[in-house]
Amino acid sequence: MGRAIPNPDLDPEVARHGEIGLRGTPWRGASGEASLFYSHIRDYIQTAVVPSTACGGQTCDQAQNISRARHRGLELSLQQTLGEQWRLGAAYTYLDRDNMSDRQIPLTDSPRHKLFAHATWSPLQHWAFQTSLDAEEGRQVSTGNATASGYRHVGSFATVNAKGVWKPRPDLTLEAGVNNLGDKHYELADGYPMPGRTLFTNATFSF
Repeated sequence: MGRAIPNPDLDPEVARHGEIGLRGTPWRGASGEASLFYSHIRDYIQTAVVPSTACGGQTCDQAQNISRARHRGLELSLQQTLGEQWRLGAAYTYLDRDNMSDRQIPLTDSPRHKLFAHATWSPLQHWAFQTSLDAEEGRQVSTGNATASGYRHVGSFATVNAKGVWKPRPDLTLEAGVNNLGDKHYELADGYPMPGRTLFTNATFSF
């Protein structure tokens, strides 16, 4: 869309992954998981900002290889059922990413900490009310400046979503709700704020 230039020298990524985890039922009505993971990536691909007038300004985006990158972290999740009406759950991810070739250039567009939690109440057979919390911290993004200092941390945020679900028949689901209930201002990319409070309705029919 006129924002990037090609890179004919781009090589495919090659990665080695390792993970060890534990899954079980710590108490009645609960299920939990925990895992540690590690990835070593060669020729990691990341979008860089380069000086060029081909995009109508002074810079362009270009996919480039980073010789060596490392990802490591942990994931935790817990689901809990309370009687026949309530389901609760939460999942947390910690991600540590390093540019092993040039530590002055960070790896971008992913948070260091991410939390997702949800609760579902089903008072009647065909009705359910759901709320969720989505939070993250530690995301670093490019500012569009073609220098080593052209990166910044976007602010941490937490958004709350809620919806009601009605299933009048097995093949039909109707939903209505609101995303970003608190009208939180947040960004996932520099200069591109995400939508504020948003009302929605959905209808799904399964053939």
